[in-house]
Amino acid sequence: MSDQTIDVEAVLADLKDFQRRTAVWAFDRMFDETDPAVRFLVADEVGLGKTHVAKGVIAQVIDHLGHTGDERHDIVYVCSNGAIARQNLRKLAPKGIEPIARVDRLTMLPLAELDEGDETRTGINLLAITPGTSLKFGRSTGTFPERCLAYTFLRGHWGANAMSRSPVKRIFWEGLRSGSRRDRDRWVREWERWYRPQVEGSLGHFGARLEQADRARIADGRPRLQTLFEELVDGLAYKRRVPYVLHRRRQEFIGEVRRVMALVGIDALCPDLVVLDEFQRFKDLLQPEPANLAAELAQRLFDYRDPDTGRPTRTLLLSATPYRMYTTSGELEGDHYKDFLDTCLFLFGDPARVERLQNRFRELRAALTSRESLDRATAICRDVEADLRGVMARTERLAATPDRDGMLDETEIPAIVSSDDLRAYVRIGALAEAVAHHEPTEYWKSAPYLVNFMEAYKLKQAVAEAAECGLLDGEELNPGPGLLSWDDVEAYQQIDPQNARLRWLIEDLERRHAFELLWVPPSMRYYDTGSVYESPEATGFTKRLIFSGWTVVPKAVSSLVSFEAERRAFAGRDHGYSTEYGRRGGRRLAFRTSERTTSETRPGEAADGRRAAAMTAFALTWPSPSLAVLGDPRPRPPSEHESERPRASDLLADVTTRVAEAVDSLVRSAPTSGLIDRRWYWAAPLFLDGHHYPGATDFLLASGGASCWEGEKAGQGLRAHVAEARAMVDYGPDALGRPPDDLAEVLAELAVGGPAQCALRAISSVTGLAVSHEDALWNAARIGAAFRSFFNAPEVTAVVVGTERNGSEDPHIEDSDARYWRDVLRHSIRGNLQAVLDEHLHVLRDWLGYLKLDDNDRRIEAAHDMGDSLGEALDLRTSAFRVDVPGRASQGDGIELNPHRMRSRFAVAFGHQTLDEGGEARIESVSRAFNSPFWPFVLTSTSIGQEGLDFHLWCHAVVHWNLPSNPVDLEQREGRVHRYKGHAVRRNIADALGQALLEAGVAVGADPWDQLLDMAVAERSDEHDEMVPYWVFHRGPAKIERLVPVMPFSREAAALPRLRKTLAAYRLAFGQPRQEELVEWLGTKFTNEELKRLIGRLRIDLSPPELPQTTDS
Repeated sequence: MSDQTIDVEAVLADLKDFQRRTAVWAFDRMFDETDPAVRFLVADEVGLGKTHVAKGVIAQVIDHLGHTGDERHDIVYVCSNGAIARQNLRKLAPKGIEPIARVDRLTMLPLAELDEGDETRTGINLLAITPGTSLKFGRSTGTFPERCLAYTFLRGHWGANAMSRSPVKRIFWEGLRSGSRRDRDRWVREWERWYRPQVEGSLGHFGARLEQADRARIADGRPRLQTLFEELVDGLAYKRRVPYVLHRRRQEFIGEVRRVMALVGIDALCPDLVVLDEFQRFKDLLQPEPANLAAELAQRLFDYRDPDTGRPTRTLLLSATPYRMYTTSGELEGDHYKDFLDTCLFLFGDPARVERLQNRFRELRAALTSRESLDRATAICRDVEADLRGVMARTERLAATPDRDGMLDETEIPAIVSSDDLRAYVRIGALAEAVAHHEPTEYWKSAPYLVNFMEAYKLKQAVAEAAECGLLDGEELNPGPGLLSWDDVEAYQQIDPQNARLRWLIEDLERRHAFELLWVPPSMRYYDTGSVYESPEATGFTKRLIFSGWTVVPKAVSSLVSFEAERRAFAGRDHGYSTEYGRRGGRRLAFRTSERTTSETRPGEAADGRRAAAMTAFALTWPSPSLAVLGDPRPRPPSEHESERPRASDLLADVTTRVAEAVDSLVRSAPTSGLIDRRWYWAAPLFLDGHHYPGATDFLLASGGASCWEGEKAGQGLRAHVAEARAMVDYGPDALGRPPDDLAEVLAELAVGGPAQCALRAISSVTGLAVSHEDALWNAARIGAAFRSFFNAPEVTAVVVGTERNGSEDPHIEDSDARYWRDVLRHSIRGNLQAVLDEHLHVLRDWLGYLKLDDNDRRIEAAHDMGDSLGEALDLRTSAFRVDVPGRASQGDGIELNPHRMRSRFAVAFGHQTLDEGGEARIESVSRAFNSPFWPFVLTSTSIGQEGLDFHLWCHAVVHWNLPSNPVDLEQREGRVHRYKGHAVRRNIADALGQALLEAGVAVGADPWDQLLDMAVAERSDEHDEMVPYWVFHRGPAKIERLVPVMPFSREAAALPRLRKTLAAYRLAFGQPRQEELVEWLGTKFTNEELKRLIGRLRIDLSPPELPQTTDS
């Protein structure tokens, strides 16, 4: 192994104290010399950073094994989601360790070139796999590169002759949608030539595993794989399409070969540590079952022993919900008691220890259900803790708050039913009766316009079939209560919500001025403008995360709330909903060009190609380091400013003075008569940068520099603008005519509010890169380009124009488009865009895993990842949902449901949906957009599959549209927004300490939020751990908001108090069978206050022990 070692102390020092305690305890237990826990569970509450704990464990394991003389260490990270796996792999890698990022499945492991360790290499192999792609095969044919690797292996084993017949390659490329047959054959050959030298060392293992698979197939009465292969080749000869029977055989063949490749991959691994993240998603792999091939492969990882030392693989499990924490009699899936015991059996690996634990829980139940023996319960709880703490640890944030509320505030909101809602109920009920469907009360309570928005519901299908058959007449399906009028949609008429919860949501958003905002106001603004962004209602606004139990709700809520936002934005304008939506904003910030002749070329203009038009879009996207320095609006040290927050007008006046001094040498010799040359607005920053930062200007205008802005999307217009700027820089200021009188004022606005300048300052302060650093400039330009796309969106354009021109705009005014770039600057200033980006990039840096930037490479990597993430969030494409509207059938006398589209941008549904431009919206894109301060402001989802997903960056309000039956599900939902440096925490810290920061000032180039958090840490009392202030900070108005809209006299009105009481008591039912029965009994015998005291005394506390004052790692 090389001399490079893991600095364990440095890794552990990066963890918060409670994370460090868990990491050290987990390692100590796994490598205890007398009674090691080879399998250990970290069950910290959701959002407390289990991935960082795992990083600490990994560092200790590598360090420990290095001291034993091992030269090679294999660490396998298993995660159910490939995107999360790729993101977390970077977080798990200690400094100096490069993960094997290009291999995300065992079948591809032969390409990894595993590091054996020597004098120049670390010998550390850290890789991620997902069970769905690495352990479960069935009839899946995998990816095209994977099939090409299978072809390479088979060609190496069976020989070139066996693989040379013309249909052979088709077995491996079938399913590709691009290229001709000849192209696809060529691609397989090219991949094979590239793979061939990389698999030579694994061919022997592959052949042995292939023979083993053949023996198993023969024992089952199935043909050998080569026989199946020959049948496929013969069957595919001369066939243009693959028959179904051959298609199934091909699936079987490829699936079997992939399984053999996975076994070869496992053979190549010598796992020292396996990390199972959110393992409850693949618990079927934990117990060996003869018929479960995936479990068999998993057991090979878990049960591996080093052939030389006999040392077993350690397995670290991560999950906030490792077993069903609480189950009720009405739940169809899962049982807490069995789930808990199965998990304990996997951890202990000893049925006798599990039986002893069962006996203790029986004793505890007996003590809990008798007031006479209740005193015995405390001692039993301590015994249970001693048993379990040896194999698991759990930290909860509730322990960090005096009243154990975890900053939670519950609001039960009366959702008032209107007369129109009732008419809609009567009508949908009549429709349901007409098609012999059960009463749709629960549907009606959750979503309006059910026939229009439902998909794959039996009610919708029955109505559609009845309408087509003429069993429903036109009157029954005419627009009115319960049925959407598409004419009203087209005319942008106000659509009655016809649902009590939806009406409350729209009124709530209106009360918060959310429809007037383009981004969430910053937690700490730098100056005052008096705009809507500073109103008390808006400054208290946070995004809304809505959970519902019905799949129709995300679609209906997203469509109708987005429509309302659009309707308000376009109020007073002569637009139809479906007409020329994409051109409605005029794309006012387009990189426009015009034809020109050589005779028209002026000094400082590019002579070739088309002429760039106004260049104002270019001015917005150019990241000028000169203007970034001149227009920095952050609080300066006390000697330079008053202790009160300045007014924007005073700030702009100050910046105008500085800009005027900076450009004085440029304009001094400029003409003083003649026509005003507006090119000064975009050219002056170029000249300033060329003088003060010549390298930056050369870099951004170099050949191919257009890719800085829009990468592969860069079109002719952008290239023309870059060429124009380059020509102007080459010629110099003499190319320009008379400067505008307001040049300094406009440049001051560009310096303070220009999106590219704001992005450049934020990137610089958050990463530590200089404002002139190429990578800071590159990513600021990319973000500036993304803002151009954002401000070009029709709804956004309408909001900006409506706000900055008081809702009035004459479309016949020629300079309407020319003025828009100034509107954008003023809106950015009014919205304190610099404060927004400073705050967002600070938390985005941490969210992306860059908690510590201690070298330049890491800073550069962080800048690029932040540029990617923010750029994608700003450029989230508008999705569209199908909405069915009844109308006369095109043939016959019946009624048919005609499909229309409703856009979704202000509010979105979490999951897959069709985009206007085609394709599916990726979950990652929606997540990034919602985790930005920009639209969408509302995210609606079902509760399915939310584990491991964060929504806390700009949201601390969870709306329980439908109440779950289980109290743990309630907590899990809220755990999505109660995480590290969440929005509620930041708002409270800014409220409590923002004035102190204003008085102290922000050091030049420093991260304001680093300073603010340092101040919060300094105020923390000794009785708190580092959960405060990063997860919990009580001082201030913000809470984790539990919003429950409840209709009077509804089932939810009665269920909420019961759920609230269960929430208090369910922790006492931990490890118990028939939990609901026990909780109900406790609820009848104890008051809420008594239950709280009882929980404080009898809660099973699995938090790790305190660390000694000094530790040796």
